[in-house]
Amino acid sequence: MRPFPAGKVELDRCTFCSGLWFDGGELEALLGKKLPAKLDPDVVTSRKCPADSISMQAAEVAGLRVEFCTKCFGVFLDDGELVALNGGKPVRVPAGQQVAARPEAKVKDDVMDWLDRLGA
Repeated sequence: MRPFPAGKVELDRCTFCSGLWFDGGELEALLGKKLPAKLDPDVVTSRKCPADSISMQAAEVAGLRVEFCTKCFGVFLDDGELVALNGGKPVRVPAGQQVAARPEAKVKDDVMDWLDRLGA
C-alpha cells in the first residue's frame, strides 16, 4: 500500500491491484456524503484487512458490493469502485488541499453511525 493525500483524508492505494483502502470514516469524508450500507455477515472474503490482517466481510454500499473490516471498520474498494460510488463521476480533489485532522471522538461517532447503518 502506498499512502497519498486525497482532500480531507489520506488514502492508501494497493501497488499491485490499484484498489483503495479507506480507514473507518474516510470514504464518506472523501465523498462528502453518507452512503447507505449493509453488512453481509454470511460472506467472508479472501482479502485480508491491510490494517490488521483479518479476513474482511462483504458489505453492500450504495448498491455496490465492497469489502469491510469488522475490526477496524476500514473499507477496500477495487479499482473503479470509487467512481461507481460517486455516481460514475471521477472524484476530484483540489490541488494543494491539505489533509485535515479530525478529532478522535468525531471519527468514532462517524464509524459507529456507519456501523449502525451496516447492521453490525
